[in-house]
Amino acid sequence: MFRFIHSMRFRVWLIFIGFTTIILGFLYINQIVMLPNYYTFIKTQETTTTARILERNWNNHDLFEEMQRFSREHEMLIIVNRHSNGVFTEQTVSDFNNMQGHVTSSETAPDESAMLDEVLKSRENSVTHRMKIDGRDALCYAALVGSNNNIRGLIIIYSFLQPLENTQDVLRGQFFLTSAVIFIIAFLLSAFVVFNVSNPIIKISRSAKKLTTGEFFMNTKGSDYAEIKTLTENLNKASREIAKTENLRKDLFANVSHDLKTPLTMIKAYAEMIRDLSGDNPEKRGKHVQVIIDEAERLNSLVVDMLDLTKLQSGVAKKNVTFFNFSMHLSDVLGRFANLMKEHGITFVPEIEDNLLMKADVSKIEQVVYNLVNNAVNHTSKNGNVSVKLMRKKDSIGRFEVIDTGGGIAKEEQPYIWERYYKAKKSQFHKRTTVGTGIGLSIVKNVMELHGYSYGVTSTVGKGSTFWFEFPCE
Repeated sequence: MFRFIHSMRFRVWLIFIGFTTIILGFLYINQIVMLPNYYTFIKTQETTTTARILERNWNNHDLFEEMQRFSREHEMLIIVNRHSNGVFTEQTVSDFNNMQGHVTSSETAPDESAMLDEVLKSRENSVTHRMKIDGRDALCYAALVGSNNNIRGLIIIYSFLQPLENTQDVLRGQFFLTSAVIFIIAFLLSAFVVFNVSNPIIKISRSAKKLTTGEFFMNTKGSDYAEIKTLTENLNKASREIAKTENLRKDLFANVSHDLKTPLTMIKAYAEMIRDLSGDNPEKRGKHVQVIIDEAERLNSLVVDMLDLTKLQSGVAKKNVTFFNFSMHLSDVLGRFANLMKEHGITFVPEIEDNLLMKADVSKIEQVVYNLVNNAVNHTSKNGNVSVKLMRKKDSIGRFEVIDTGGGIAKEEQPYIWERYYKAKKSQFHKRTTVGTGIGLSIVKNVMELHGYSYGVTSTVGKGSTFWFEFPCE
């Protein structure tokens, strides 16, 4: 019950019903409860307007015709007293339905002389009284024509107020019937809106809950509402990304486990060999120790790559920007690969243009070069070629390329090779086993984006790949 009360369905329904109740309550007060006061206000305005029109036509010959018209149209008794030489000398009366007789016989009707005194004392030079005449409600309005210093006359208007009890009863009955119909419509409409809004959200919630159980492939359908449709699309996209991340995580464990297991096994095996066999033989011991050192270096390289990638992607890594001769520095870096390529039977073809200056972080650019060249070596078979080119593409733009003759990368896989831990499928043209966890190209991507350089790859399956980046030449 508590959960239902706090649910969106109940609250939306409550808002609909509450809004409907407020509107109907306002209509009841305004049209039924306040009806007598509103009617009295309208009649007061009616008599006031009549008096003002008569005052404007005070000296016209058709004043009496105006009095008769208003008396007939608005069911009034109009009495006009003209003032001359300090006294009221003439009285003109326009009666409707013998109202003057009712006023004269009524004990509650005000005296005209007393009413004049009251008008003279008022600020607006007018007074309004509500009274009973023959048991009926009536209004008596008196207004001075002219001013206190120049009295031209006195206008007195009597107007009966129609009884509203029967009208109120009819309106009240009609109101309650209408309210019942409106409440039913509001209930059905709110139920319809709640159903169409909440049901898609409930489905999305159920699908999202499956993410906690490992079901990452959501395919929830949206609704006609743009916001819910956008939410559904975003959640479906998020589920696909989570699924992709989960697959990458599994690949990471598999790759890292493999790459850690091999050197650890080698280190353990050669350490045991030193202990049991070659401990007293300096030549054999030196070879075995060198294998242990190489495998330890391989482990260290893997850990360093993972740490570097984490720093780059978390935004912790900062650029230590300096000017340096990229051409000279590249020659030094490539010298480290000469023996490695010779060992694997790969022809190395460097083409480096002299004196290309770069403003960048030397260590991070070196990482990029190392990863791209190492990637090319790992994916090039024996008797293949690896070319490294550095050239001036334009006056202010330099271009670095690493070209291999490996198995190439399928077009559909090329957008994903920059993602961490991603390893392209092994090509039928690639015969040598590669080493790595798929971190190198992700480091390249993050370093390039850190510097704001453009980068990319062009590749054809069976022919090889060209990895490149461009930079401003200082």
